Amino acid sequence: MSGKILIVDELATNRIVLKVKLSATPYEVLQAATADEALRLVAREQPDLILSNSRLSGQTVTGFVAALRRIDGAAATPILMLQTGTSPEDREAALRAGVDDILTKPVSEPLLLARLRNLLRQRHNDPELALSTSGAAQGAGFADAQAAFAPPGRIAIIGKSRADALSLRGLIAAQSHHGLDAVTMEDRTPRRPADIYILRIGMTQAEDGLRLLADLKAPRPTRDCPVIALLDAGSGPLAVTLLDMGADDVITGPLDIAEILLRIDNHLTRKRRNEGLRARLLSRLQAAMMDPLTGIYNRRHALPFLQSQIALAQRGGTPLAVMLADFDHFKQVNDSYGHAAGDAVLKTISHSLRGQLRESDMLARIGGEEFLIVLPDTPRDRAQTVAQRLCDMVRDTSVPVPGAEAPLHITISIGVTIFQNVPGLPTPEVDDLLAEVDRALYLAKAQGRNRASFCARSAA
Repeated sequence: MSGKILIVDELATNRIVLKVKLSATPYEVLQAATADEALRLVAREQPDLILSNSRLSGQTVTGFVAALRRIDGAAATPILMLQTGTSPEDREAALRAGVDDILTKPVSEPLLLARLRNLLRQRHNDPELALSTSGAAQGAGFADAQAAFAPPGRIAIIGKSRADALSLRGLIAAQSHHGLDAVTMEDRTPRRPADIYILRIGMTQAEDGLRLLADLKAPRPTRDCPVIALLDAGSGPLAVTLLDMGADDVITGPLDIAEILLRIDNHLTRKRRNEGLRARLLSRLQAAMMDPLTGIYNRRHALPFLQSQIALAQRGGTPLAVMLADFDHFKQVNDSYGHAAGDAVLKTISHSLRGQLRESDMLARIGGEEFLIVLPDTPRDRAQTVAQRLCDMVRDTSVPVPGAEAPLHITISIGVTIFQNVPGLPTPEVDDLLAEVDRALYLAKAQGRNRASFCARSAA
C-alpha cells in the first residue's frame, strides 16, 4: 500500500528518525518543520496521512487540526500524533480535536508502522476519498449534511469473562448514553447487531480474540463496524497483529474510560458519515440507471448490460434472446385521456412485465413506450413462449386511469431475435441486435399488432 505521509516536527533529528523508520516502506515522505509549512504542504501535496508531534510552537493541537480540516481535500485525512509524556488530558484533547490516534513516545517501530498501515487502509477504504478525489463530491450533491443531533449507538463489549465484560459495561455506562451489551469470548457475538465492538483481550485470550476479529471483519453485516481492542500494558506484538488484521483501534495499558468514550464517539461519527455517503452514492447510481417513471432500468444501463450478455453468450455458447416491445396505439391514450393516463399505463404495464420475467432477465424502458427485454440462456422456443405470454398478459391487464370511466386495456407488439455463437461467424454488436429486433417489431406491427415476430435471421 503506497501513499504520501507528511511528517511534522520542529526538531530535524526527530524528522530524520521518523523518515529512516519509513525508509523501508513504499510511502513517499514529506517533511515540515512548522505548522504553517505543514498547512502549505497539505494544500499543495494532499498527503494520505499526517504524522505530527503533538507540540508545535505557536499552535495548539485544536487549532492545528481545525486549520488542517479547513483545507480542501483534507477533511478526512488521518492524523496520527506523537506525544511526549503520558498526560491523559493531552490525549483526550487531541482526540476531541479530531486526531485519529495519539501514541506516546517512545513508540516501537513495528507498532508505529502497523498503525500507519491501519490508518492508510481505512483512508483508502473510505468512500469519501473516492468521491473527493474524483472531483464529483460537490457537483454530484455529496456535500456533507448539516450537523444534527447524534443518536446513541449500540456498543457490544466482549470481555475476557462475563464478570470482566459486565464490569467494563458498568464503567462505560456511568459516563455514556450509548446502548451497551456485554458478552464473553465464548458467546462470540451479541444477539443484537452493534455499531461498534469493543474487544477486551489479554495475552491468554489472544488466539480467541484474533479469531473473533476475523469473524467480525468477514461478513457483510459487521465488516464495516469499527472494532476497538483494549489490551493490557506490554501487549505491543498483539497490538501490531490486531491492527494488521483489521482492528480499527487498539488501546494498551490501564483503562481510561474518558479516552475510550472519545474514541467510541469518533468511530461512531465516522461510521455514520460513511454509511450516509454510501447510501447517497447508491441512490445516485440507482438514479443513473433507473427510469424514474416506471422504476425499471433505463437505456444507460440496458445497452452495456446487453453488450455484456453478448460476450457471455459468445464464450459460453448459450442462446441469448433479445426483445423489443412497443405499446400499440399508445398515442391515442395520451390524446384521449392525457399524459397522466399514459403515465399510469406505463407504470402498470412495466410492473406487470417485470413480474413475468426471471431474476436474471433484464427489462428496460429505452424510449417513450419502447421496452428492451434481454433473456440470457434462452433458446428460440422458450423466447417464443415468453413473448406470447407477455402479449397475453398485457392484453388482459386492466389499467385504471384518471379521466376514464372504465379501466383501459392496451396491447403490445414484440420483436424478437436470438443470438447464439456460431464458429466462423462474426459476433454481432449491440446495434446489430437492436436493428434486428427493430425490424422484427415492425413486422409484428404490420401483421396486425398484439403479437410477437422473429427477425428473418433468427428464423433461419
